[in-house]
Amino acid sequence: MRVVLIRHAKSDYPSGVPDHERPLNARGRRDAPEIGAWLAKNVQLTDGATVLVSSARRAQETWAGARTELTSAWELVAPATEPRIYEASPDTLRAVLREASEGAGGDLVVLVGHSPGLPLLLSELSAPSDLRSEALSHFPTSAIAVLETEVDAATACAGLGKFEVSSFAIPRG
Repeated sequence: MRVVLIRHAKSDYPSGVPDHERPLNARGRRDAPEIGAWLAKNVQLTDGATVLVSSARRAQETWAGARTELTSAWELVAPATEPRIYEASPDTLRAVLREASEGAGGDLVVLVGHSPGLPLLLSELSAPSDLRSEALSHFPTSAIAVLETEVDAATACAGLGKFEVSSFAIPRG
């Protein structure tokens, strides 16, 4: 089982725009395709892969930008908007992850979301390592953490097995 946690690219703070509707800024629009390029080079796509994207505009725009650099195989993976990812606690994210892994039957789940939820989830699910420490010390916009485990996601999400952080990157344009 592999889980890819992606924090949205850098967003703008336009006056009068609610947090949920904040768009990417110029840097975020440059960085989002770099996320896709990194995924294309470093994450092997498998049958039954699931991509869940927060309903927040900045997360949706991040995934749209990332898709421009993904291989054609990724085109077969239809992303789903998951409103629960926005402002989610680690418990909520664990439930989303567990449901996604059980529903698709695949061994790859990609979550595109926010801080502090994603780094807190990473902290709770992963075993101590240098990569884990690096990711937890600074999980900025555009950060990607790949977690892997030999047990199924339901077992790992229940705390009965730990994920290993196999990759951590901050792709920037």
